[in-house]
Amino acid sequence: MLGSLFYQKKLPFSTVLMDSWYATKKLMLMVGRLGKKYYCPLKKNRLVDDTGGSKKYKRIENIIWSQTELKTGKEIKIKKNPKDNKVKLFRVFVSTNRTEYIATNDISQDSTNDVKKICSILVLG
Repeated sequence: MLGSLFYQKKLPFSTVLMDSWYATKKLMLMVGRLGKKYYCPLKKNRLVDDTGGSKKYKRIENIIWSQTELKTGKEIKIKKNPKDNKVKLFRVFVSTNRTEYIATNDISQDSTNDVKKICSILVLG
C-alpha cells in the first residue's frame, strides 16, 4: 500500500506515523529507502543495542536513560536490522503508569517534547 501511494498515486508526504504493530524491519527500511521519515512506537520487549555493539541486545524497557537522553533521545540499533541502520529512540511518558518508546529514522530529532507532539495521535490513543 505504501509503495502504491508513493509510486503510482504520487501522494506527497514527508513522514509516516505507524502503530507498533507495523513497526517491522521491512516497513521501516522501506520508508527509509523512499527518503521519508517515520515515527513508530516499539514494544517494551523489543531487543535493541544502545552500546554500539559492545554489549548484548536487551529489551527496550531495560535501557538505562540519562537525564539528557530523556530529553534528547538516544541512538540505538534494533536487533536483526542492518548494522548501519541506526534509529533514534525516545522515551515518552504518557501517564504515571504508561511509557511509550518511539523510534524514528530522523536522527537529527533531538526533542522528546517534539516527538510527543508529532506522535500525539499514537500516544494518546
